[in-house]
Amino acid sequence: MRIEVDCERIRCNAEVIVQLCAARGIDVVGVTKACCGHPQVARAMLAGGVRMLADSRLMNVRRMREGGIVADVMLLRLPRLSEADEVVRLTQISLNSEVETVRALSRAAQAHGITHRIILMVETGDRREGVMPEQAVDVAREMLRLPGTELAGMGANVGCIGGVLTTRENTQLLVDVAREVEQALGIRLKVISGGHTASLALVERGEMPPEVNQLRVGEGILLGVDTSGNWPLPCPYQDAFRVVAEVVEIQTKPSLPEGTVTIDAMGRAPVWEDRGPRRRAVVAMGEQDLRVGSLRPKRPGVTIVGASSDHTVVDVTEADPPVQLGEELEFDPIYAAVATAMASLGVTLVIKPIEEKRTC
Repeated sequence: MRIEVDCERIRCNAEVIVQLCAARGIDVVGVTKACCGHPQVARAMLAGGVRMLADSRLMNVRRMREGGIVADVMLLRLPRLSEADEVVRLTQISLNSEVETVRALSRAAQAHGITHRIILMVETGDRREGVMPEQAVDVAREMLRLPGTELAGMGANVGCIGGVLTTRENTQLLVDVAREVEQALGIRLKVISGGHTASLALVERGEMPPEVNQLRVGEGILLGVDTSGNWPLPCPYQDAFRVVAEVVEIQTKPSLPEGTVTIDAMGRAPVWEDRGPRRRAVVAMGEQDLRVGSLRPKRPGVTIVGASSDHTVVDVTEADPPVQLGEELEFDPIYAAVATAMASLGVTLVIKPIEEKRTC
């Protein structure tokens, strides 16, 4: 199987998102982690007007640097103590919640004679990373004292583990905590990093607190959709990615398995409906390649039945046109499928680069 990436469409999406946010005084940080820091994708975001990139893994940042990307990069995942030296060498800014980690970054930055910028993450409801709001002043005070680092701002994240919807209220909580820190410590924070793609809905509705001046956007640029519900954003393209896999079997079979059903190869407990004999195709891709449940077949009448590590079964009884052995079926991926496919060693990657001097 392969995944095809149209960087020109990514560039156009980035341009729209950057313009949408710039009108409200918000800088867009282009998140490359779903594409494993692919330099061509990074270039597409930069060509679309993004000025800073972000990724969650240092190996991806190294890939961008080796590919000639010189723009500032933000490390999204909380740094490990063991990687402090590489963090300050490869990135200019990182998201943090632990004072001890920032101490390690401070020592590394001093050793290299540079200043590393820190965004202090605050918990606003999703229960992933971030200090509790009542701890923010004390934590910021400790971080502010550390040489070789700059407390550049504060940030928050919702929706990624708790599934909490981004709202004006939980974004305002971040702003309120940031203002409390500023007043208590007599400083002015340069950055209020208010969220990610799901926060764009607040921007569109005019509900984003005016103090927020940065968003970290990946899915919105790559796929042109809102993270919280896969709703289309005002972007020209929702199809910058395409997954293609070859049909390796077509047979008519009963729709119900025969025998005692327990769990499947991926540890799931399937539930089956008796639909009688159905025409089924097996395609050469599976869960070891990407998140199959995050694919949508493009051909009318084709539905995904299930997948094991190496094979995906699709119902093609009503396919229009009929599916043939050896042909390729196309699928639209959503974010989870893109992120897993791009990280898979068994997936062929086809990149279409940006087009020079073309308007979106």
